[in-house]
Amino acid sequence: MTNTDLYKLNLKSLSQGKHSFSYELDDAYFAGVEADDIHGGDVSVAVNLEKNGEVHKLELSYDGYVLVSCDRCLEPVELDVCDTYEMVVKFGLEYSEEDDVLILPEREGVLDLHWHLYEDIALSLPMQRMHEEGECDSSMMNLYGQLATDEVREAGDEPSQDVDRDEDGIDQRWAALKKLKK
Repeated sequence: MTNTDLYKLNLKSLSQGKHSFSYELDDAYFAGVEADDIHGGDVSVAVNLEKNGEVHKLELSYDGYVLVSCDRCLEPVELDVCDTYEMVVKFGLEYSEEDDVLILPEREGVLDLHWHLYEDIALSLPMQRMHEEGECDSSMMNLYGQLATDEVREAGDEPSQDVDRDEDGIDQRWAALKKLKK
């Protein structure tokens, strides 16, 4: 389990100006997040924060890789992560999130980046997460091919025996198209 206190920034205690923080997100971090999308990885995060009055502008830069399940064969696939996100944090009466503006309760004054880091990485990943062509687990792909063939048979997509066919074996419903071809 990951110590989530490592990812908390006490914004009230920061002096005005620029501040930098860095984090290394490893397998232990991803195991500690209660989500199933990302199984592991190694991502470096650079957080540049500028405090100007009660407004905190953050720039989070990610660089590394994560392990996710391949959508085709379900085996782990390594995907590169290289992205930058910006967010603004202000103080208010209660917690609120709109677009890239986060309102923290003023009485707390602590920003917990633990979930935000994971969420930014997950959102940077492609919708289809697959190995390159030919790199999937061959036994799983063979099973997939067999199951797909069985589904086609069950769905009745094979040529029907009840359809009227002409002497060439062509479905009569397509006879008009055959006339156009001539």
